[in-house]
Amino acid sequence: MDFRQLEAFVNVAKYKSFSKAGKALYLSQPTISLHIANLEKDLSVVLFDRTSKEVNLTPSGKEFLNYALDLINMKNKAVHQLNSSADAISGTINISASITPSLILLPRAIQTFQLEHPDVQFNVEEKNSTLILEDVCSLTSDIGIVGMKVENDRFISHHLFDDEIVFICSADSEIGDVICLEELSKYNLINRLPQSSTRIELERALVEQGHDISVLNTTLETDILNLNLYLVEKNAGITYLSKSVYESYRKYLHIKSFNVRGVKICRAIYMITNRRRTLSPAAEDFIRIVKTLTPTP
Repeated sequence: MDFRQLEAFVNVAKYKSFSKAGKALYLSQPTISLHIANLEKDLSVVLFDRTSKEVNLTPSGKEFLNYALDLINMKNKAVHQLNSSADAISGTINISASITPSLILLPRAIQTFQLEHPDVQFNVEEKNSTLILEDVCSLTSDIGIVGMKVENDRFISHHLFDDEIVFICSADSEIGDVICLEELSKYNLINRLPQSSTRIELERALVEQGHDISVLNTTLETDILNLNLYLVEKNAGITYLSKSVYESYRKYLHIKSFNVRGVKICRAIYMITNRRRTLSPAAEDFIRIVKTLTPTP
């Protein structure tokens, strides 16, 4: 049993696919299959149930996953200590981030960091906040950036900035600068997926402010930002998003924002790490840089 096998195992468990795990590790599918086969032989257990669509952990696989994560974390801790003593900053930083920080925070943070540490590589995945929590919890991501407050003792969280949510429509739409919530039901709403922190915060704010969310006329659900924006530009519906993201795109798209009377939506963006994770010097220094930055449209 070696760390290449453990990393292959953790990634197959994460993606439920040998081919996707191979892409994440820059290895071929046959190599991933060989690592898993050798690991199962070494452990004398079957770790995955294979089906035509995906692979899933067996009960033994689920039990072994915690041990594998601990072993990988122990290796990372050893590398951390060695790198610290050598005063070296290198390696790869794995980040899972939601749409808003991916657009208005991470580009400047990565650029600033790479000026100081050009030998460090990044692996960044854009996901909704629910999946980001899973990545940080399973130690497959060093850092998560989410649009929600995380009240869980498994995580260390740091507030980065506050983010206003605005409604948008086509610039050709009949919608004025301010409408009431009931009027909103006349228009097709391009909604975010239920796991999206932006949608969760929108619905929570509406309920807390005494509004009925059932008036929202959802006709499509997607977290694909470009699809949302181009459907809105074509007057196929309305949607909501970060004001900072809107300010970035309104320069290029035929869209406008509008307010809903009596509705004020603001959510906070947090950076999270796992308390069990021993971060590399690179990840620790990247966190330091992120804390000093403010978002820019």
